[in-house]
Amino acid sequence: MLQLAALTLLCIVKWIYQLIPPEKSRIPSPGSCLLILLTLAFEHDKLQKLELLSEFYFYYGLFKFDGKIYILNPRLAQQAIYKLEKGAKHYLENSPLKNTFLGSSQKSPETRRAIASLFRKTSIDERATIMMSDIQKMCEQFRSGPSGVVNVTEWTLRMALDIVGHVLFELDFHGLELKQEKLISAMTTISHRCYALGEVTSDSKEFLDANVQIDDITCMVLEEALNIDDGTIKGKRLVKSLHDACGFTEAKDNMKLFLMAGTETTAATIPVVMSLLVKYPTVQDELRQEAEELLESLMADPTTPLPKIESVLSEVLRLYPIAPFISRQNYEPVNLGDIKLDQHTDVIIFTWGIHRNPHFWEKSREFVPFRFLNTSKTSGNMYIPFGAGSRVCIGQHLAWLELRLAIALLLFQFKFEHAPETPELRFGVDWTHAVVHPDKDMVFRISPTQNDTCVLKSLNR
Repeated sequence: MLQLAALTLLCIVKWIYQLIPPEKSRIPSPGSCLLILLTLAFEHDKLQKLELLSEFYFYYGLFKFDGKIYILNPRLAQQAIYKLEKGAKHYLENSPLKNTFLGSSQKSPETRRAIASLFRKTSIDERATIMMSDIQKMCEQFRSGPSGVVNVTEWTLRMALDIVGHVLFELDFHGLELKQEKLISAMTTISHRCYALGEVTSDSKEFLDANVQIDDITCMVLEEALNIDDGTIKGKRLVKSLHDACGFTEAKDNMKLFLMAGTETTAATIPVVMSLLVKYPTVQDELRQEAEELLESLMADPTTPLPKIESVLSEVLRLYPIAPFISRQNYEPVNLGDIKLDQHTDVIIFTWGIHRNPHFWEKSREFVPFRFLNTSKTSGNMYIPFGAGSRVCIGQHLAWLELRLAIALLLFQFKFEHAPETPELRFGVDWTHAVVHPDKDMVFRISPTQNDTCVLKSLNR
């Protein structure tokens, strides 16, 4: 009852506040009364507090909360993305990724240049058949399971790790003395249990052991990959490019980034997609029909357009952007529009708030599956699930191709339904690495479709 009262008061205060003309040169911040109402309404859910504040201060285009400036205005957001430096470095002190180029655009520019060509769309598209084979292996595991209930979160994490191993490193993690299981356990402890859910701390024995585990496995993976005969590989491999550009230690550190970040988008997005398709079975049926109609074309050319599947994926990444914000920092005073930022200001481009703001999007908090089929209704809005500009996520083409192929192959072969074990869709945020995860594993009941899977058998060879 108290929570409902707080929400009601917040709505009233928000309506009144938006009638007051904004002072363009001021950065607003919530006062003590507003902070109390936010705590009563949302308790410790920082993401929901920020989402409401992004509506509250929409006409200012930005606001200050917990010492950071959150930007909502698309023009200011674009200026911040292009003018300011990456701001993750000082968040990563205890992270396994602290020595990678995640935190700073000035970190190892030669490394970035060395690997850029390997992440171009054309290069990733050439590896589509490898991806499809790994996706199909997951489907076969689904089919052979005894209960008809599958943990989609667990299996998509395994699949994503297989794809990273095969596509980026030309390695099979299953063959490395069963290191895949230990790697998954360590990654889950760090990214989910520590940073997203707060079940363990970054100075706990579990976290420190997981950190050592990832370091040891990455070192072994790098050594194994460097021993592969380059004569059997088309083009220069990512591992070799990393090693030649920056040496063994830095290559190892950046490989951790590809291992962890390379699995995050898929492992976090597919469970959310399936949760929504279970909730909206008619949409699931429409996507399945598209997969059935286009599967043979997709097998011949994995870049074949899948308009409805792609629209649903785009809408999921709008409504639940896996990277909910982009962090920036200025190392000297700078102006963003009419706003003067002091040196070393923490700036957050709040993607989650921009994507869900009713001033930008119709039915902004609703799942509108085919919103992106009509580009005239979306082209004027800021949509940045993978970042923007020259600093866009280097792995966006890998993630996008992997997602669209996985959804098509899964829906062609299975129908997904709610199970007693299926949790409600809620999220935990890894504020250190800027990633949103469902806070529980997504479990669904599956049943095979009547579709002939002969066309897929070649993928298992």
